[in-house]
Amino acid sequence: MILAFAHPCLVVPDLERAREFYERMFGFEVLSEEGWEDDRDADAATGLTRSACRGYMMKGHNCFLELFEFQAPDSEARQPRYLDAHELGIRHLAFYVDDCWTEYQRLQDLGGIAMGVPAGDEEHGYAVYCRDPFGNIIELAEIPNQDECPTRLPGVSRLAGRVEHA
Repeated sequence: MILAFAHPCLVVPDLERAREFYERMFGFEVLSEEGWEDDRDADAATGLTRSACRGYMMKGHNCFLELFEFQAPDSEARQPRYLDAHELGIRHLAFYVDDCWTEYQRLQDLGGIAMGVPAGDEEHGYAVYCRDPFGNIIELAEIPNQDECPTRLPGVSRLAGRVEHA
């Protein structure tokens, strides 16, 4: 039985800078420190060899976020800042905000990068794509309608031991 979506993980080149950005921008808090070096179980689970990593599990408003910085092996992939919104794979993290224009400016003040400008209207809200300091795409969006309000997600009240009503 699936209980819930657990977390996304971002692999970053500077763990402390990423921690500070996600703390200051989105209010995440470090829940635990993680990491390993030359650990057979970690290598078996990840499919890597002689890997070394340190990271944080962070908790946010209604989600968890994991940040990793690998010391080994070396990455051969393209940097996220060179990938656009249409590229294959997981391409962005979306966060609901109460004021898209204000948070758009705050993200830039904290080292994030604007990709566009907030678009939308007062009735359906505004949304914009930006990048964190490492190039990962972040969507800032106002809640477009009540059906997409996070407090209405199925499973949340079930995990808390309450019965849900549709």
